[in-house]
Amino acid sequence: MTGNGHVGWLANQLPAAMRGDRVIAGFVRAFEEIGDSVREQVSDIEYELDVNLASPEMLAYLASWIGVDVDAAMLTAEDTNVRDAQRRLIRAVGQALVWRGTSRGLELLLEALTDSRVDVIDSGGVFGPRDDVPQASHVVTVELDHTGLLTKKQVMTFLAEELPIGVRVDLVVRSEKQEQR
Repeated sequence: MTGNGHVGWLANQLPAAMRGDRVIAGFVRAFEEIGDSVREQVSDIEYELDVNLASPEMLAYLASWIGVDVDAAMLTAEDTNVRDAQRRLIRAVGQALVWRGTSRGLELLLEALTDSRVDVIDSGGVFGPRDDVPQASHVVTVELDHTGLLTKKQVMTFLAEELPIGVRVDLVVRSEKQEQR
């Protein structure tokens, strides 16, 4: 019997004449044991690749695939808000890769960073030959409900890194507008 309870799973695939040979059967049992050990190691791989379920070590490794530098200590933090924020960021960066450089990509990343609803308003877009092209503007308006665990300065630093040089950012934090009323 092998490690995971599959008796002769590989040997049963041999022709009857080969199955009866003790030398061949011995080799096949050895390969079954190797195969079982590999199967046991990869049986939970689907969980390790899921950002919601992955261990902190695997999450840090997955983050490195997409260029996110995470602090492993934050992934094991006692504060669930900090851990969830890291997982949210890694998930969003993966989703936003195809949207990089667009308002939608910026919204995805900011939503992950702030755990807030985000709207990015700019004059950019894709226009056909007969479409009315809006007047070009070097202003991008970013509206979000709140900054989450970040300060406004941290949000502005992030935006400065994501937006082209020369773009002016108008940052509107809706929760601050409500406090002023």
